[in-house]
Amino acid sequence: MPPNTSADLAPAYNITVKLDLNPFAPLSYITTIKRGGTARGDFVGSFEISMNEKKAFVTMGRKTKRLTNALWSIHGSKRHWDWSFSDTNLRWDCRSTLDDGSPLCVCYDAPTSHQVAIFIPPPLDASPPIPAAALTVFPDGWGSFDEILLSALVLERKRSLEP
Repeated sequence: MPPNTSADLAPAYNITVKLDLNPFAPLSYITTIKRGGTARGDFVGSFEISMNEKKAFVTMGRKTKRLTNALWSIHGSKRHWDWSFSDTNLRWDCRSTLDDGSPLCVCYDAPTSHQVAIFIPPPLDASPPIPAAALTVFPDGWGSFDEILLSALVLERKRSLEP
């Protein structure tokens, strides 16, 4: 949702998650993003990650990649990532933690190192009421909003699957 101060309060995206229960494949989550507030909006992208992360794909528009070819950790870190899809190259740094245990994920445009977004998901071990995740995209990131959103959702899914 846009901030309450926005003139247009209509949802910018519709995000759905479903479970793939195919008995011949690993159990996996499929997340789909469409433009606008309904499931009838234009397709933006999707990703599928199995519980064991062996089956992992990401799609934007008509292009599909194995997730390992779009997102990889920097120096083996589970909190520092590079994202590359089409012409967009992002770097996510989630190594900082807020006082409540929430990761502070800062997204940079990889070629320029300009900060383009901040993503703050709730801590995985939080007690109810659990705060909502917050994604803030700065003006320098507006041209890559779809990729920033998709990559943030992928990072959060990967974080939730960590042992």
